[in-house]
Amino acid sequence: SLNFDLQLVELENCQVSYHNKRILFNTEFHIQSLDFKGNFNQSNFELTSNAKLFVNQLTDKHTTYLKSKQLEFLIQLQVIEHQYSIKKANLRINQLGFDMSGGFEYNDSLKKLDINYKAPKLDIASALSLIPDKFKTDIKNYESTGNFYAQGSLHYDLKNAFNIASDFGIKNGEITYKPNATVAKNVNVDGYLNYNTSSSKASELSLKNLYLKLKNDEVKGNCVISNFSNPRIKLSAQANINLENLQSFLPIDTLSNLKGGLILSAEIEGLLDDLKKQTFSPSLKLELDAEVSNLEAQFKGDDYLFAVESCSLTAKDREVEVKNLKLKRGSSDVLLNGKLPEFFNYLSDATAPLIISGNLFSNNLKLEDFMLKYTSSGGQDMPLIPANIQFKLNAAILKFSYAKFQAQNITGDIEIRNQKAIVSDMKLNTMDGEVVIDAFADNSRDKLEVVLQSNLKNINVSHLFFQFDNFGQSTLQDKNIKGIASANVEFSGTWSNKLEPNYASIQSVCNLNIERGELIDFKPLLSLSKFVDIQDLQRIKFSTLQSEVQIKNNTITFPKTTLKNSAINIDFFGTHTFNNEMDYHIQLLISDLLAKKRKNKDEEFGPIEQDKDNRRSDFILMTGTVDKPIIKYDKKGLKEKVKKDIQEEKQNIKQILKEEFGLFKKEANEKKKTEAEQKFELEKPNANPPKKTLEPKKKEEDEDF
Repeated sequence: SLNFDLQLVELENCQVSYHNKRILFNTEFHIQSLDFKGNFNQSNFELTSNAKLFVNQLTDKHTTYLKSKQLEFLIQLQVIEHQYSIKKANLRINQLGFDMSGGFEYNDSLKKLDINYKAPKLDIASALSLIPDKFKTDIKNYESTGNFYAQGSLHYDLKNAFNIASDFGIKNGEITYKPNATVAKNVNVDGYLNYNTSSSKASELSLKNLYLKLKNDEVKGNCVISNFSNPRIKLSAQANINLENLQSFLPIDTLSNLKGGLILSAEIEGLLDDLKKQTFSPSLKLELDAEVSNLEAQFKGDDYLFAVESCSLTAKDREVEVKNLKLKRGSSDVLLNGKLPEFFNYLSDATAPLIISGNLFSNNLKLEDFMLKYTSSGGQDMPLIPANIQFKLNAAILKFSYAKFQAQNITGDIEIRNQKAIVSDMKLNTMDGEVVIDAFADNSRDKLEVVLQSNLKNINVSHLFFQFDNFGQSTLQDKNIKGIASANVEFSGTWSNKLEPNYASIQSVCNLNIERGELIDFKPLLSLSKFVDIQDLQRIKFSTLQSEVQIKNNTITFPKTTLKNSAINIDFFGTHTFNNEMDYHIQLLISDLLAKKRKNKDEEFGPIEQDKDNRRSDFILMTGTVDKPIIKYDKKGLKEKVKKDIQEEKQNIKQILKEEFGLFKKEANEKKKTEAEQKFELEKPNANPPKKTLEPKKKEEDEDF
């Protein structure tokens, strides 16, 4: 029954908060001054209001649309029951002026809002300040000036929540990247925004007729972003730009340096998340034509830069085709024609894979130029084959090097995937000879496992030992051996990511042939100096050495091998461990054994007759270590030699009697007749074969010299 006619109501310095938990709508604002008047005694009246407010926040669901903004308005409303129609409304937000029309419904709370607005001339900086914080992360370092216009509508109700549809644009704007003070001028764009909180999938941002000038470079294009919950982008762009200017204005975080020229025409369509994380996912369409010249790109923390003299790129159906990519890095150069399925991902993300397939040519390729450092910033060992490198190439390399290893004229197929490398039918010249290699390397389990088959021809042995760091042993080094080697090698072994070998894992079989060889100051031979003149042992030349060397269980095994030259003739076999423990069985001619004594005794006893048949030998067992050898008589070697000599002597006597007296003819004829009449049958295995008793052999003790 209470009715009143308000002539004027004034509020000053009031704090207002409103929270609706059901629709997740919150607002808080400070009323600096507000007045209104109206005849509330009637159901149909006019309400006039003038206000200055400071909006602390206006949040719908989890998006804040206004925060710390100054708001001023003058409004005249026609009120009919709970319906409010706008007769006149002027709104200013952070110095942005809007003219509005429309109306709203209010009954205890805001039920519905329909507002049309028009802002023909706005300040860009002020407009950008209205963008919600969740969308401002990537633009916080930019500031803009120029003219901005907008017009559209805003709708709100309890059922469909909040929706804004607006046309907007920029005319003759400027955008500055504040950290580098880089300015993009003549910025023009025509835009459209449709944002709906109840259905973000229907939301859309369209930018058309986009144009900007970056110094003397031009960029233009169109862009549409839809479905704000999982943004999908459709972009077309054309650019003729200096990459240094682009990096200065729109920096790529993983790069410390980017230079060069780029002429680009591109069309992209797909999910924005795929564009960032997996550029060539099946859901992303990318078509691109680009010409790159004088490119320099350097990753942060990298000692070397990638330098591309020229390159033509064509992207279609999620693949990039590269033509005449002339790349330099460190002292290496590469000419590549092939496909790089995720090259742009690799440039923007150092952890993304670099995938290459095609043909590779290089005048000089130094593997260290393309390898990550062994130790990361956290102190952990990095893999020798990075996880993000994948390529399959038909290679032709004139000069290749890694650590001490050097090779020339390399041809073959190389494939790397999942930290595994396969080398197929690779031919190369190295160490003055020729090599054919098939190899497999696995670096996926925090170590490098290698399996290799190789054929070596005319290899300089001294260079071989030097380039392979003397195979991790110190007894026989590159300074101790010379010659020309040919070999068939089967090898397997494991290294850490610091290239520290696991000696227990190394296994190898090598059929070795060395010609025109020399042994120089070889310690095991120098241990025989009290039997042979030291000058004869310091530098031993030999015409040929043939052997099958095996490596297993930290031990090198030598079969019986003959070393002959004018100074000393030796037959030897045995083992040598990686700890330099020896077990050598040496057969040394008596003539060599007495050489030292002969020189001292000739005057006293006269000349000693030589063993013309070269048959009298002594047998030596050398054990201990290289530095502390133990030398004994080798009775086992002597017995085997005697047994062999008896067999040979028996055959020689028979041959003499046969030739001189015709003996053993009957024995030979009967043997032939027996062999001719003999019938062969497969003997059935005996179910209970007789047991053989093992008689213990009498232990032989070696005697010290």
